[in-house]
Amino acid sequence: MLNVRNKFPVNLKISLALLFASLQTSAAMAQTHELSQESPVKITGLGGVFLKSKDPKQQAAWYEQNLGIGFGANLYFSFKWREANDSAEVCRTDFCFFNDKSDYFSPSERSIMLNLRVRNLDAALDYLRKKNVNVIDKTEEHEYGKFGWIVDPEGIKIELWQPIEAGFGDLHLDSDLKGEITGLGGVFIKCKNPAQQKSWYKEMLGISFDDGSNAHIFNWKEYDLGKPAGLTVFSFFKDSSSYFDPSNSEFMINFRVKNLEALYRQLQKNGIQTIGEIEVYPYGKFAWILDPDGRKVELWEAITESEK
Repeated sequence: MLNVRNKFPVNLKISLALLFASLQTSAAMAQTHELSQESPVKITGLGGVFLKSKDPKQQAAWYEQNLGIGFGANLYFSFKWREANDSAEVCRTDFCFFNDKSDYFSPSERSIMLNLRVRNLDAALDYLRKKNVNVIDKTEEHEYGKFGWIVDPEGIKIELWQPIEAGFGDLHLDSDLKGEITGLGGVFIKCKNPAQQKSWYKEMLGISFDDGSNAHIFNWKEYDLGKPAGLTVFSFFKDSSSYFDPSNSEFMINFRVKNLEALYRQLQKNGIQTIGEIEVYPYGKFAWILDPDGRKVELWEAITESEK
């Protein structure tokens, strides 16, 4: 059953961002690039979302079996996309699970880590040191790029990656998405002080957040150029927010889907814990499920301009 709503949900603070984002206008894309000039750090996109888990192999298998994300024998999957302003530039956002005892997140004790793609790693780290940011005193260089690490004011470790995409070869092409999932739609993180986080990310990393929606939009084009342009919403929520209920997790991941109704029916048939019914807004259809770690997952079928 669909729950159709014409107004914004009261407790959905991200709603305005999703509505704004779904328009995919040139103004929205211009905003992303213009606001990035606030800092000399040149962030070009979301490079990865890394999550701790008690059983990473079980998590990867569950996401493949139920959502069609082709992890295979790996604990990571690469969502491929193209630069919004340069279709020839093929990029990736890695979705990865780590053992909850992994020291890769150290010194952070948070269960989520972000990877941000950066155009100028050395200059970025120099600037951040001068701004007294907690910069971890090491860098690494591999065939697929150069890496550095910092920690934000609320203890979230951020991996800064200056990529060399050719170093990956053809790992995880679009065909590895076997079901209704088409991409990463959003990353929502609880924090004590969202206003402070937004200010810090703007000053230090040039990532600005819309005042009304508390969201930043990463714009991109689909790897398959015949499909509409996409986007990923990045937002902070107050740690007391009920939007993550019934999960106690400090984060929530949103996945873009092609046919939400078919996917949701199949998940229910498979015994996956679903939360309520599909909700419909002017900017898309939404549904929520819980993964094996008890983390809430948001599924979003966006409505494009041609469908309005």
